[in-house]
Amino acid sequence: MSEKPVRHHARRLADWINPAGAGKVHSLVDKAYKMKNLELAWRKVRQNRGAGGIDGESIEAFEENLTGNLKRLHEELKQDTYQPQPVRQKMIPKPGQAGRERPLGIPTVYDRVCQQALLNRLEPIFEPVFDDANYGYRKGKSAKDALRKVWRELKEGRGWIVDADLKDFFGSVEHEKLMVLVSWRVADGRVLQIIESILKAGCYAQGEQLPTEQGTPQGGVISPLLSNILLTPFDGEMRKKGYRLTRYADDWGG
Repeated sequence: MSEKPVRHHARRLADWINPAGAGKVHSLVDKAYKMKNLELAWRKVRQNRGAGGIDGESIEAFEENLTGNLKRLHEELKQDTYQPQPVRQKMIPKPGQAGRERPLGIPTVYDRVCQQALLNRLEPIFEPVFDDANYGYRKGKSAKDALRKVWRELKEGRGWIVDADLKDFFGSVEHEKLMVLVSWRVADGRVLQIIESILKAGCYAQGEQLPTEQGTPQGGVISPLLSNILLTPFDGEMRKKGYRLTRYADDWGG
């Protein structure tokens, strides 16, 4: 961030997500559960690999009954009976911070395919409202691109830079606030219900199931998009105040 801030009147959070009262998407779940979309979602999940969730099912095991699994997911989403399982929590080292760990929430392969199917449909809806200075978890953008932008700012004579970190961002997301923002672009109640069920699915840690009253799983396929939705009002307010914002994510810790 750089430049002298300029004072403006505050805007509602929704104004940054739904500028000028843009139309909402009313029918979305039927596009998410189309077999073609589920097949695309599976290929993406298989490409990304990753460990199994609480059911222990691996990528390879899921693929052995691929047709049956995708048909079951199709029917559950169509009949409104889909219910995600809790994520499996695994502690992993924090990059560059010796001795410190962060929780990684690993959904089942089945749930990852569902999340990817939703992501395929939600991403085009929200991408147009994301700030150009947001380099976190977006196609065609990376942390290296963000650093290049910072260097350009320095060469253009910006006098100072503030480096700030959002502590435990994924673990502290307020579900209610996030769902309000999502609903300002998506009016399909069934999709909103699925997203909320993913957020509140709980997790298994140290042999017991724990509730997830806040946060979004660090490791969930849809979590990066949800984080960008939640931070879009922040990006907009910072830019409106005159700061030249550059935001990126250096790891799953936010």
